[in-house]
Amino acid sequence: MPELQSNESSDVIEIDLRDVLHKIIKHRQTIMTTVGICMVLALVFSFTATPIFSASSRILVEPKPPKIVKIEGAILPDYTDRTNFFNSQIEILKSHTVAELVFKDLGHYEMWERRGQPAERLKPVTENQRIDFLLKHVKISPVRMTQVIEVSAEDPDPVMAARIANGWARAYVLFSSQDQLLQRRSELESDMVQQLKFLKDKHPVIIGLRNEIDAINEKINNERKRLSKDEGASALTSDITNVKILDRAEIPDHPSRPRKALNVVLALVLGLFAGVGLVFLFESLDQTIKTPDDMQALLKLLCLVPIPRYESDATHPDASPEFVADKARHSTMAEAFRSLRTGIIFSNPDLPKKTFLITSSSPSEGKTTVAVNMATVFAQAEERVILIDTDLRNPRLHSVFKIDRANGITDILAFDKADIAAFIHKTNIKGLDFLACGEVPPNPSELLGSKKMKDLIGKLSTMYDRIIFDTPPVLAATDAVVLSTQVDATIIVVKAGSTHRQAAIRSVEALRSVHANVLGAVFNMITNGAQNPYYYYYYHYGHNADKKVAGRSKANDFLARIDPRNKKT
Repeated sequence: MPELQSNESSDVIEIDLRDVLHKIIKHRQTIMTTVGICMVLALVFSFTATPIFSASSRILVEPKPPKIVKIEGAILPDYTDRTNFFNSQIEILKSHTVAELVFKDLGHYEMWERRGQPAERLKPVTENQRIDFLLKHVKISPVRMTQVIEVSAEDPDPVMAARIANGWARAYVLFSSQDQLLQRRSELESDMVQQLKFLKDKHPVIIGLRNEIDAINEKINNERKRLSKDEGASALTSDITNVKILDRAEIPDHPSRPRKALNVVLALVLGLFAGVGLVFLFESLDQTIKTPDDMQALLKLLCLVPIPRYESDATHPDASPEFVADKARHSTMAEAFRSLRTGIIFSNPDLPKKTFLITSSSPSEGKTTVAVNMATVFAQAEERVILIDTDLRNPRLHSVFKIDRANGITDILAFDKADIAAFIHKTNIKGLDFLACGEVPPNPSELLGSKKMKDLIGKLSTMYDRIIFDTPPVLAATDAVVLSTQVDATIIVVKAGSTHRQAAIRSVEALRSVHANVLGAVFNMITNGAQNPYYYYYYHYGHNADKKVAGRSKANDFLARIDPRNKKT
């Protein structure tokens, strides 16, 4: 039987861009919906979120000149202390100590969500919690390749944002000044304590130390007062340290966030990625067979033909899916069934292909439609064809042909009828006869697998060029498996986007377990248009079929010539 060979040793994963594009186009509504939801959420957030203003001040930190070190006779500057000093200043600016100085300078600072709320509804918070919240919304950033540090503060109130940024810079200058003065004062106080062990309180040395300590205290107070009064100065400098406030923060006139345009763009990009991600998630969770390539890879079977989904046509009002090959001969679906006929004839020419069994994995996959149209196109090639309804559990063909199902194949087998011709019905399709199922027996499998059934097939083979059996689905009953051992070829119908992978695999395995000749598979009911590129690849050329009637007639004549069974007797 024809099978597709797979290279199981290959570890290379190939991505079919056409398949990816097909999935995106197929689920484009999901992607568009996801993008729309993301953009709506972004707009709602952007227009309802509290505007946040950002203000920035900048500080210049000038460290001491680098030390000079001697390395193997070379005199080089050592910048280690300078780098460490600068990094230390950044950490000082991020410290809780500086935040506490700013908090006290502001007088009263409240968390954003508590502002404007009635006091009786607010839970009490500590001063440390307020300071931590203040510190959380201040960003300290060194300016690259400089000794400048930028202090950025955020707040819903633009005035408060500027006050925080400026207050932070002043608090840092004050801290730096006080830090060095306090260190010096501590050294003097320690020295005075040691001196008092040997000198009296009125000794000039003790008096000198006290005067220096008083001068430092006065300097600390003066420095604090001056920095507080110089809030509007363009550049503030500590006389004690090498720290300078380069730029003071201005009151911002527009919020820094939310950034509406950026949020919409990000929502668009995020929505696209999320939508495509959902598409591939759905595709991975969907275990149905979606493409002929999937079917061939999973079942290791030749795809005889992909059949498009039936669409009603105003030019053929009397057509139906079962009779599309007869009533709408120029349609793409009819063309597909003619391709199926050609594929059957030329596939594995060394094997006999007179008796066929048409089945599927599960119900409603179109096996009956395939069986009727397949019989029709063989009859159109001037062959003698009989279609037999062996779906003895849920017969349907008699209703398709509008013929009473009584006196059918089960009656021939059960009562050993010799006059077979009396049970065969002519159809409106030239060259196509029909044998109904008859009464539904209690033991269909035993009846279909009996020697009488084999003898009946032998008799019908002398009367017809093609014998086509419509059977129940493989997984619904064992009838198809039993009968598959008595026919030349079995064709399994797979419905696009509906047949479950495991169901199809189990069906093929069941047929192969009895050594049935599975000729191939029909990929049925593929959607047309942009949603399925396979429709375009296989059938776009056939849209101009009305212009090719003469060519098809010649093709039918050719088939009749190459196969002796097609000649009339």
